[in-house]
Amino acid sequence: MVKHLRTRSDFEKCLRAGNNGDLIAIFNGFHLRSVYQPIFRRDNSILGFEALVRVQDEQGNNLCPAELFRYLLPTDEAFSDQISVDKLARVIHLRNFARHAGQHWIFLNMLPSSAVASIEKFSSQQLMVERLAELSIPRAHVVLEVVEHLHDDSKRLSFATHQSVKNGFKIAIDDYGVDGSQEERVRQMNPSIMKIDRSLLRSYIEGDQDPIHRAIALAKQVNAQVLVEGVEDKQEYDAMLALEIDYFQGFYLGMPKSINEYFPANTVGVSCPSSA
Repeated sequence: MVKHLRTRSDFEKCLRAGNNGDLIAIFNGFHLRSVYQPIFRRDNSILGFEALVRVQDEQGNNLCPAELFRYLLPTDEAFSDQISVDKLARVIHLRNFARHAGQHWIFLNMLPSSAVASIEKFSSQQLMVERLAELSIPRAHVVLEVVEHLHDDSKRLSFATHQSVKNGFKIAIDDYGVDGSQEERVRQMNPSIMKIDRSLLRSYIEGDQDPIHRAIALAKQVNAQVLVEGVEDKQEYDAMLALEIDYFQGFYLGMPKSINEYFPANTVGVSCPSSA
């Protein structure tokens, strides 16, 4: 059993070609593959894709990513594996994405238990910067997603995110609006994008409109663009279009799937459902 992935050679040994042409990874019994969910501008064009990992065990059983990437302390027995799987996921996400990147952005999730360290290393590590250049993915097209309410060390998190922006990356606050989200942390982080959690969308649809209006106002105050997550039907999409929201994401607009399925041969691009 591999204890921890450290070198480029360690990572390369875990990579395999998948049946659909995508790159997959195998590590300590985990089988990882990439799927991508599109993020749309108001004009229905694609801004970019959120990269998501799908994981199976050796028997082919699907594992819940939320459980696999749950908050762990460094002293936890599973912590080392979790960090390696998290890094491997980003490796295959970037390589699979590179073939179709063009002008699109890629949104990468950062593991809550090590987000500060991951952001610091990812944004400043020369090897990663060189690798992005090799893949022809501009740093300005890489968005690092952070769940701000899962971090107690606000000052260190703020420093890490500011350093990332200084190094050419973008920062998105993920799941804003769930329990624990705080305006002060958002102001400290000064993100490029604020992702509004689906719970605020549902509250708006059900008649409680103040929370999403406050979130949008906060985003404007820190000069962040607004992305609403979890749009699942036309009613929700139309309601969000009526607000000052820049970007849209959800099952109604595009399901998570292989990047190749969004860019089949001889297809120019992707658009929102025609009924939207």
